[in-house]
Amino acid sequence: MAESAHILVVEDDAFVQKALRLYLEGEGYRITTCDNGADMHALMAKDPADLAIMDLKLPNDDGFDLTKQLRDKYSVGIIILTSKDDAIDRVVGLEIGADDYVTKPWDERELLARIRSVMRRVNERKGAAKASDSEQRVVTFSGWLLNLDSRELKDPDGKKVELTSGEFSLLNEFIEKAGRVLSRDHLLSAIYSRDWEPFDRSIDVLVTRLRRKVEADSRHPEIIKTVRGTGYMFAAAIKRAD
Repeated sequence: MAESAHILVVEDDAFVQKALRLYLEGEGYRITTCDNGADMHALMAKDPADLAIMDLKLPNDDGFDLTKQLRDKYSVGIIILTSKDDAIDRVVGLEIGADDYVTKPWDERELLARIRSVMRRVNERKGAAKASDSEQRVVTFSGWLLNLDSRELKDPDGKKVELTSGEFSLLNEFIEKAGRVLSRDHLLSAIYSRDWEPFDRSIDVLVTRLRRKVEADSRHPEIIKTVRGTGYMFAAAIKRAD
């Protein structure tokens, strides 16, 4: 197989660990497993993973805390594992920086699709970071500067603001379709490659996270407008420097 990415599985259930290892190694990935936060950090320091699959229900550690630690410390894609009925867990997981989620019990084809989708974004970011400055595509809006290739966002004062892969994908989609009303269904399909279902707050959570980073007052947004009953619209004027 052409795949060679390193995936770290943080999961305490030995059966689930084995099932994930066997399936994903069969798809060509290199798999490392652990069941606690101390081992997770030791493994990441020794052999950083490209993507982590994080079980939120660990007996000796808080999966939410570990997810946040991964996001804050490492440049890694993160997919959280949640129970089918744990909508709140999915929302909180996305709020603290996970790139996507898969529900237990999972469909193997869906899990693989989620992994490939997140890995594409991770690889795009790594590849863009190696590009020369002269090749970079840059856009500005409301004083903000976004490098579309390196995925680097700077505020009006020139300070770098970190974006998760999901936040960047959402911002990029808004910029590409600035001035158009985008439905939740459209955004969910574009960002997560899944169909929108009633009570699915994934996109609303992602919009809220992005607003906190780019809006002067996220409670009264001027850049990412809510279109009641429909979705969202990027209202800021875009200037391209490429």
